[in-house]
Amino acid sequence: MEFDELEDLRRFLAEQKARQVPSLTTYHDDATNGFAHQLAVRKLSKASTATCVLSLVGTGRWSQKDAPWSAGAFKLAKALLQSEWESAGLPPNNVFTVSFILEAVSKLASQDKTVETDATCGPLLKTAEDIIRAAVADGHAEIAPYPPSAYVTQLAVRTLILRKALDETTRNRVAHWAAGEIKHQIALLVAKSKSADVYQLAYALILVSSLRGDQEWTPDESAILDAGLNQFFAQQIKEDGSWPRSRPLFHYPEVGSAYCYEYELLTQLVQQHQLWNKLLRYLPELKKSAFALKDTAFALGPEGLGWSSGHHPQLKGPESWSTASVFHFVHVFERLLDEAIRISIFAHLDTPYKAPLEPKTDASKFAPSFLDCPITINGNQESFRKTVFDTFVRPMSNVAPRIEAGFDVADDTPMSAIFFGPPGTSKTEICKKIADYLSWPLLVVDPSHFIADGMDRVYAEADRIFGMLAVAERVVVLLDEFDEMVRERETSPDVLSRFLTTAMLPKLATINKNRRLLFIVATNHIEDFDIAISRQGRFDVILQVNPPLLSEKLRVWDDFEPTLKRLEIELDQSTRNKLEPLTYLEFKVLASKLAAVTTAQQALELIEHASTTATLSALAEPGDETTWAAVCQEQQSKIRIP
Repeated sequence: MEFDELEDLRRFLAEQKARQVPSLTTYHDDATNGFAHQLAVRKLSKASTATCVLSLVGTGRWSQKDAPWSAGAFKLAKALLQSEWESAGLPPNNVFTVSFILEAVSKLASQDKTVETDATCGPLLKTAEDIIRAAVADGHAEIAPYPPSAYVTQLAVRTLILRKALDETTRNRVAHWAAGEIKHQIALLVAKSKSADVYQLAYALILVSSLRGDQEWTPDESAILDAGLNQFFAQQIKEDGSWPRSRPLFHYPEVGSAYCYEYELLTQLVQQHQLWNKLLRYLPELKKSAFALKDTAFALGPEGLGWSSGHHPQLKGPESWSTASVFHFVHVFERLLDEAIRISIFAHLDTPYKAPLEPKTDASKFAPSFLDCPITINGNQESFRKTVFDTFVRPMSNVAPRIEAGFDVADDTPMSAIFFGPPGTSKTEICKKIADYLSWPLLVVDPSHFIADGMDRVYAEADRIFGMLAVAERVVVLLDEFDEMVRERETSPDVLSRFLTTAMLPKLATINKNRRLLFIVATNHIEDFDIAISRQGRFDVILQVNPPLLSEKLRVWDDFEPTLKRLEIELDQSTRNKLEPLTYLEFKVLASKLAAVTTAQQALELIEHASTTATLSALAEPGDETTWAAVCQEQQSKIRIP
């Protein structure tokens, strides 16, 4: 899928996501804080409530301030645990009902920690775990007299995984059974057998991927997973994006058989990050399922939408659990889509791509090899590395899991910065260190990307690139060498620069508003920046990058001082003053040359030459008498931190 298709699909998903809370509010039961199955019967349904809880917590909507359920997590959890563990006419304490209840209560416990510590809830949670463990002890679960079900097994296993209560023996037994079921269902589908069940196949695929990471798959196992996914998507009904009905899971005495629901299945499938590289091949099929929602939705009040599972035609109208499943699918599908968007952007800019991972959490792991430099904050000299971490990197690292999960982040989370300073001060290098700490891919954009298709296309390309960045997530974007493009529009003689500056302004505001990535501009000439570019609201942090501290340079070149001693040169204040302004590369060259000299006179001449030719001693602009040292002093007023 091309980027424009991806963006269009993402926009559609975002529109649906906005309707989740008003939609599920229509099913909310104030008395229990749970949810009814249908609008016509206003009483708590355990299975429907569990699915609604999973959807709302999984999408970050449970805690939404205006939601009627947000403050009642403990109330609902206790009600579910203390009720009879039966539903759908099934026997008490059956694995289906107990798994749904325990999973929902565990999700509610993530919203209110007292659920786990409550004297009443604690023992009941343990009892529920024991029931589920016993049900899957042989490697699969079923609802007698029906045969083993991958759906029920996956429900039970994912609940035990959530509870960290799945022992290794059971894990291996389930993985072995599920792997055999994948092969069995592939064979039935290839043979066009009436006994084939694509839902059984898909849930077995989910089981294997959740129990064995992709690093554990052998080439043959990976190929079998590929074949299983291919068979699953090959069975999709092309007209409406659905799948043939599953075999019955069990029988409701009052309404008929229970079946799997495709959006409930797709939610679990798309959540398997280990399968993302494989699922990306099936974006057109998933897109078809997403857009099929347009034609099957029921209106629920002025803002809400609802969907029916279609399992029981005699039950008119939408159901809460199927509606919740749809919204959960929309949310997790958007997560997969964001990965596709990142890949598309990097491909467009012909840049190697590496998927984001979990960020580091140990502050000592941030840029340990970066040579720190001084920065003046409110008249005090501070550590640049610590300032970057405290004001910029740590806040984003803290919210990175929320961004990964698709949740909103606070508006005051810093995510954009300008790093300014003289040439050679490792501005690009610190951006690499930031990306490394966050474990996000680094995307370096320079002016050459705008003229890749020729000067006549530069305007359109600028708009396209910034438009792409406006919808990207979990990327560290560095705009490098853009000095001429952000100079004062009134004084810049370059028409192209003026245009690009104007084109950037609304896009920068959008990128800053979304707060889903880190956006950094590296420049030498902050003093010439267009004030509209650098003002608050477009960049959260503006920091000066200076040459590294002498102590940091001596830490890296630990043979430098011994060399001076060998030559009988004292590292006095005068010598320090000459060495302090040197950039990383300037000091590296000097250290290399000093190692080869044999006399103090030669060494002193090299130090003097390095000092007088250093960047800070050079003129900042041709024809101007102002040195970089003076410019740096003037630029300090541009520093801004939250």
